[in-house]
Amino acid sequence: MSADNTAFKPLSSLRAQTRNLPNGKDSPSCLGDGGCSSAMTLRDGRVVRFGEIILPASKSESNRALMMAAYGGFTPDFQNLSDSSDTRILVKAISEIQSGNRVIDIADCGTAARFLTTFLACREGEWLLTGTERMKQRPIGALVHALMGLGVDIQCAGKKGSLPLRIKGKPISGGKVSVEMSQSSQFASSLLLAAPMWPHGIELELTGSLNSMPYLDMTLALMQHFGAKAERNGRTVYVAPKPYHSRNFVVSSDWSATSYWYEMAALCEDGEIVLRGHFARRFDRLVDLKSPVLESVGKSALEFVEKLESPQGDAIVAEWMKSLGVNTLSDKETLVLRKTSFDKKPLSFEFSLHPDLFPTMAAVCAGLQMEARFTGVSTLKLKESDRVETMREELSKIGAELNCLGGKELVLKPSEELPFHEKTTPLWFNSHDDHRVVMALAPLAMKIGAVAFDHPEVVGKSYPSFWSDARFLKQ
Repeated sequence: MSADNTAFKPLSSLRAQTRNLPNGKDSPSCLGDGGCSSAMTLRDGRVVRFGEIILPASKSESNRALMMAAYGGFTPDFQNLSDSSDTRILVKAISEIQSGNRVIDIADCGTAARFLTTFLACREGEWLLTGTERMKQRPIGALVHALMGLGVDIQCAGKKGSLPLRIKGKPISGGKVSVEMSQSSQFASSLLLAAPMWPHGIELELTGSLNSMPYLDMTLALMQHFGAKAERNGRTVYVAPKPYHSRNFVVSSDWSATSYWYEMAALCEDGEIVLRGHFARRFDRLVDLKSPVLESVGKSALEFVEKLESPQGDAIVAEWMKSLGVNTLSDKETLVLRKTSFDKKPLSFEFSLHPDLFPTMAAVCAGLQMEARFTGVSTLKLKESDRVETMREELSKIGAELNCLGGKELVLKPSEELPFHEKTTPLWFNSHDDHRVVMALAPLAMKIGAVAFDHPEVVGKSYPSFWSDARFLKQ
């Protein structure tokens, strides 16, 4: 590893440009009277006022970039860093490690647990890595096994294959090793992020089901941005011993968070939503659009997007939502989601590469009273909650059934008639301490009236400003 003693700045200074509009504005603007309250205002299910919001930065990109800065020993030069609690936890933990603390508590941050396991294994000394009770239930055994294969002295201090971990860190030479991918791609990402600093790099064989591969490919793309030599050939990933170097980096907007706005657009009767941020994309054709929304943001012509290209796999939500009547228009800094008519028919979605989109798609299909079939759901029980059971329990409150077929796929049978709740008697959803579940269920207020959550604050894990941006959902 590199000199290691580059102290991380406080997150407040690292994220100096977080959520700033690309054109330099630092607050969203809205049209219509009544001031700015959110991206849109509803009346009887119809959009009556338009505005724009700034999407949050990707915590997946932010956390990977922070790890590369820590390994490379340089001060992060990042714009639009995520202000999520997960990123704050990671920054705090890296600072504590660099300060010599030997007990590192990563709370409920799964990314920090996986990434810091390898980080600590590379650093001289004895370490204890721990977290919340839920984190102690989530798996990390495949990563522990791979590190043992590289000569690391690492033990599970509690339940086998889970936190807390006792790690005796020392320099790692690298070389050839395999890692099981079925439970999480972050096991492989953790090893790859460290490998450029190892004398022999790594030849990593990916075994088992290749779930969440877009996240692994994101890791490799960001490593290349910071000067590493890394490539994947099928199930084998090669990383050369070529250290990271400092480069400016602009974190893209978070596509997982964007999915909740697609859900809101799908649940609208009609209308458009304007989203501002930093996007990677490919444009397929140019169309001239005339609408109050576009004119309000100074856009008379935007691109109609057939396919969005992004290092974040969840950008596929733009394609999936077309089947629910949501078209996407974009330029370099703007997404406009336009609701159109569509044919209601049973749909199928495969989540092995995009597991974080499951709550969104389950909720929107239930809200639109559409049958759906979901496959690739095997890893959902390992998330912040068991998301299959969580969504089954919560969607049953609006009459939807989520049934398992053969243990490998789910079938959603929606209610023929949705309930409606007044402000005085909201429908209470349980958060299950799961940020994605809460943000997926909240837009159902557009169909069923007032909703409430036992712990609405859990959205801070990935999207701290969700309730401010979507305050019209507070009935």
